[in-house]
Amino acid sequence: MKKIIHVIIALVGFSALFSAAYAQDYLEEGEQIYVDFCEACHQPGGEGFEDIYPALKDNEFVLGDKEEVIYLLLEGRAGMPTFIADLEVDQLTTIINYIRNSWGNDGGEVTQEEVDEAYEFIAEEDDGFGPGN
Repeated sequence: MKKIIHVIIALVGFSALFSAAYAQDYLEEGEQIYVDFCEACHQPGGEGFEDIYPALKDNEFVLGDKEEVIYLLLEGRAGMPTFIADLEVDQLTTIINYIRNSWGNDGGEVTQEEVDEAYEFIAEEDDGFGPGN
């Protein structure tokens, strides 16, 4: 019985370390992607430009339905471009997690599987990727 408890404790510890390592990865890589692709419009710290580019910090849309955020980055909408030609799908997952969990945001994690599924769904549509889909 003692061995089983030790194994369970070890598995829980490994899981926590893996989760922390992933969070660190998307924070570091996500910050660089943000600087390269998002910061010019949404500003350092996610403050945005009032009435031009929305703030991402404390943004109800960003913190809301994660599927909507995934589709926004994959398809674009209104003045928001699609980033599918510039970023790999795993990078889109990273930037979504970065935006949803930076500057005090607590939007929770988006998984690679969720982004892959949305990508495949859009890729199968007749009109594919791009604004207004």
